[in-house]
Order: sequence, then structure tokens, then C-alpha cells
Amino acid sequence: MYTESKKRIFISYLALIALTLISAMIGEFANPETVFSETNIVITISLIVIIKEQKIVDVFMDLKHAPQLWRYLLLSYVVLVPSIIAGIYLIF
Repeated sequence: MYTESKKRIFISYLALIALTLISAMIGEFANPETVFSETNIVITISLIVIIKEQKIVDVFMDLKHAPQLWRYLLLSYVVLVPSIIAGIYLIF
């Protein structure tokens, strides 16, 4: 069991690195005047942030096996904060 949890953590770590690189490349190379609009860029990066935070909550904080109330509270925070930030950015 210990080996499987180490493997799961390592794969999750690699996924977090890949998602970070993808969001950085989108932010750096996406041109709002061509394929992506500014709205699509912000929404895409916000979704990547939500996926990363969900992975951190479930794997690294190990709340996947915690009481459901705590897990749902933290996951709602994970969705709420990036959504508010993206909404504020898109409004102004």
C-alpha cells in the first residue's frame, strides 16, 4: 500500500507540474487578437487552477478519505475563489 500511495503522489506531482506549464504557456503565448479571446484565456486558466487545487485537496491534503463535510467545504473554496477572481477580472 505504501508503494502505491508514493506512486499516486508522484503521478499527481507530475500532473501538477504539467498543468502549471500549460497554464504558463497559455498565458505567455496566447494572443487575444487571434484564436483565443481574453475571456477564453481567463476561463481556461481558471479551470486549470481549479483542477490543480482539487488535486492538492484530494492527494496531498488527503481529504479524499476525510469526513465529507470537510472535503466539500474545502472543494467549494477551491471553486469559489478562482471563479470570483476570474469574474472580477472579466467585469473590469
